[in-house]
Amino acid sequence: MSTASEYVAAIQAQQRAVRHATSLPLAVNGLAMLFLTYAEATLRWFLLPQALVPALTYALLFVSMLIQRRVTGVGAGNDRYGLIALALLALLFVPFGLVAVFFVGPVFFLGLGLVVLGWRGRDAWLWGPGLFLMALGPLVSLGTLSNHASFLGGGVGGMVIGTLGVLALAIVAFVRERRASGAVSA
Repeated sequence: MSTASEYVAAIQAQQRAVRHATSLPLAVNGLAMLFLTYAEATLRWFLLPQALVPALTYALLFVSMLIQRRVTGVGAGNDRYGLIALALLALLFVPFGLVAVFFVGPVFFLGLGLVVLGWRGRDAWLWGPGLFLMALGPLVSLGTLSNHASFLGGGVGGMVIGTLGVLALAIVAFVRERRASGAVSA
């Protein structure tokens, strides 16, 4: 390292890797997408469980980071998972909040959470998939994929592709973080 700022940046990158600040949000969002794919296939018009998924996903992420902090001693950082969970839960209680979930879909709000985390952490591995999910959400919930891309399997096929993509990125990010979590030389 030639300068102190480069050293601090390397330490910050190493701490984000140790916390799994990229792979854990992607994995938890991938699991939420797995549930939403199941719900899209079976519970088509039963909206309440689907509407709660984004808030519960980021609440689970917040709790998992607290547990990780207890076990490993590495803190949750300044990502504000709990604040995102509360904001997504509050969305359901504002006027037209539940209608927004119906029109743009819960996948949109999962993506919005990833975009916020990626923006705060300056991590394209989070905001890139987040933008993809924000685009996928309305296409699935409004039936656009079923009408114009039925060769993908309609909305369920689009959800499967999105879920597999997010889970694959989570695995690649985990491997990348394991390599980057080594010691930083001064």
